Amino acid sequence: MTEHRIGLTLAESTSPPTQRPYDPDAPNVLVIVLDDLGFAQLGCYGSDIDTPNLDQLAARGLRFTNFHTTAVCSPTRACLLTGRNHHRVGVGMLTDMPVNFPGYTGEIPASAGTLSQYLRAEGWATYAVGKWHLTPRDQRPAGPYHTWPTGVGFDHYYGFLNGETNQWTPQLIRDTTYIEPPATPEEGYHLDSDLAGQAIAYLRNLRLADPERPFMMWYATGTPHAPHQAPPEWIDRYAGQFDRGWDVWREEVLARQKEMGVIASDVELSDSPEWVEPWDEVDPDRQRLYARMMEVYAGFLSHADHHIGRLLDHLERSGDADNTVIALISDNGTSAEGGPNGSWNQIRHYISDEPDDLELELSHYGDLGGFRSSGHYPWGWALAGNTPFRRWKRYTFEGGVRDPLILSWPAGLAAQGELRHQYCHVTDVMPTILDLVGVSPPRTLSGVEQISFDGATMRAVLNDSGAPDHRTSQYYECWGSRAMYHQGWKAVTNHVNQLTAAERDAIVGSHDFAQDRWELFDTAADPTESKNLADQHPARVAELVELWNAEADRNGVLPLDDTAVNRIAHMFMPWMSLQSRYELVPGDMVHEASGPVQFGGYRAVAAFPDGVPEAASGVICEQGDWISGWALFVADGELRWVAVVNGREHRAAAMVPIGSRFLSAVVTPTDDGLFTVTLNADDAEIGRGSKPVPLPTNWAPDGAFLTVGYGRPFPVCDDYNPPAPGPEAMASLTIETGPPPPFDFHAEMAHAMRHQ
Repeated sequence: MTEHRIGLTLAESTSPPTQRPYDPDAPNVLVIVLDDLGFAQLGCYGSDIDTPNLDQLAARGLRFTNFHTTAVCSPTRACLLTGRNHHRVGVGMLTDMPVNFPGYTGEIPASAGTLSQYLRAEGWATYAVGKWHLTPRDQRPAGPYHTWPTGVGFDHYYGFLNGETNQWTPQLIRDTTYIEPPATPEEGYHLDSDLAGQAIAYLRNLRLADPERPFMMWYATGTPHAPHQAPPEWIDRYAGQFDRGWDVWREEVLARQKEMGVIASDVELSDSPEWVEPWDEVDPDRQRLYARMMEVYAGFLSHADHHIGRLLDHLERSGDADNTVIALISDNGTSAEGGPNGSWNQIRHYISDEPDDLELELSHYGDLGGFRSSGHYPWGWALAGNTPFRRWKRYTFEGGVRDPLILSWPAGLAAQGELRHQYCHVTDVMPTILDLVGVSPPRTLSGVEQISFDGATMRAVLNDSGAPDHRTSQYYECWGSRAMYHQGWKAVTNHVNQLTAAERDAIVGSHDFAQDRWELFDTAADPTESKNLADQHPARVAELVELWNAEADRNGVLPLDDTAVNRIAHMFMPWMSLQSRYELVPGDMVHEASGPVQFGGYRAVAAFPDGVPEAASGVICEQGDWISGWALFVADGELRWVAVVNGREHRAAAMVPIGSRFLSAVVTPTDDGLFTVTLNADDAEIGRGSKPVPLPTNWAPDGAFLTVGYGRPFPVCDDYNPPAPGPEAMASLTIETGPPPPFDFHAEMAHAMRHQ
């Protein structure tokens, strides 16, 4: 009889068990990134804002006082993850505006492996939580996913892809899927609380499965980047604290910095520029408004510190705290994007050059920090937050690029609670971490040869406060602002950023690259860049400019641009597929980056094949919220179209004829650049709205979702309560952009019947 063997024995089928590919004693890695935090805004750097958990982290580690970034978020994050200069890895600017030049593609190349990729290859579990902002705009709606966190070495991701998001109703992603927040703002939801909870859950699950496996976590809170939003009890604890204004605050912070040793005792405060209004010249109403905006910011930051503290406390409880290398940075200096007056609705600065309306701002005093605000403080507080340095985010003066860095590893670093004054750069952090955890960067990754690092390990500096600077040279470029540091000297252009009207109009300097002048500073003697020595040392200026040109050539910095206009005109987004007609059904959700472009006009047609029922109500479609957005819905027997632009509401409404098969809104541009809104039932006009202001090209910085048949947690207006499910009889929604063709009742009916 023939023996039939249907399988192999265990001994025959398996090779000897392999050992786990990691050292159980290897340290964990936690990288914490704060967003738009100034040099002087943590307690351990001289602030009076309560940040006890981050201060305690500094007490267990080292504070760096001469650490530098790129002056804006995406580029700094690229440097931090790769150890290479930002232009060299394609992230010379925000990934929102990728262009087809090597330094600005918005994609980190496979030849520049990330910290997460290198550690995962050695067995570390890897997690990313929070803000990402390293994926080009056209890849955010639905991939491809090679630039998402899970595509560059992270096992799991929970957070938001864009530069900012509403802290109450964020655009969340789990791994590669958009999800709604797990709770509502009314139920106490806030993004910082959610991120900390998710980070802790990841680490708990890891330890339940494997008590010894090292982990690497990227924890990037969106705080304190705008919108400044926090629970009221956190804001109110600062009531009255900033009433004396930004000038007094700067002086008091500098005194504390000197007492702490963060700044040398002979350092002078940088001059307050002429475009920052002296506090004692601000009228009482505006003083009250500006002080409240700073209270909101402080509460926002303290609230974030509390939730980071929850994560740090979990490490203590799990026994991982001592053997975790923690690096905490801010990605750039403070943001002055609120302009001279700040705003309850900072979104308008993204979509309009409309001048500030202080009466409107004062009317929203009570909304600041809450559900009905998307706030930002005035640039006087931005200057103060970078004490003692000059300028702010987007500029390569020290206020834009000199930021907090805290490094902690109790089990591996003897020094605790000390300061380090050596010059260093964000590209140095990744090589330092690899050195500390004992991982050598591979020559190839997934078959791709790896390019060299621009950063270098800071181990010698960590171990010896008297060690010489391990780095003596670094170029800078951000939105056309340029600088070159070399052996203690720094040359900086006087170029004015052209992104916002307030800066174009108010800041003194050059608006033309051909007219730029290079200023020169001896940073050892003058860290606040107060004494321009260019006229005394023209040869040194020429030397530094020549060095900058060489570095620009090596790293792919050119061409320079100081606006958004040219980048938008040259945007290269091969994965974007815009359509002129969108056929949608209830439950659909379309990201703004791939949804209907409305500013040229559109027609939205909701189909009811069986006729509109008498009790019809609910959202037909919605995009954005009561800060900035539009909605088409049925309420109290009316078809209503509402748009909120620059915080002002515009609407049209008409009674709905029961039994209508189609309800539509037609938004048509007029010769004067404004719009008319016509409401229709079937092919007959039933109502007309007054002309609203021009519609924006985008409703929100993070790309507002267009939802069909329901609303997201915040409505566009108070006429309906989310989710306000759409009329049950609605079968579909068709949106056509641009000048719409004549309405074809029979063709639309045939389309609607397919969705019943």
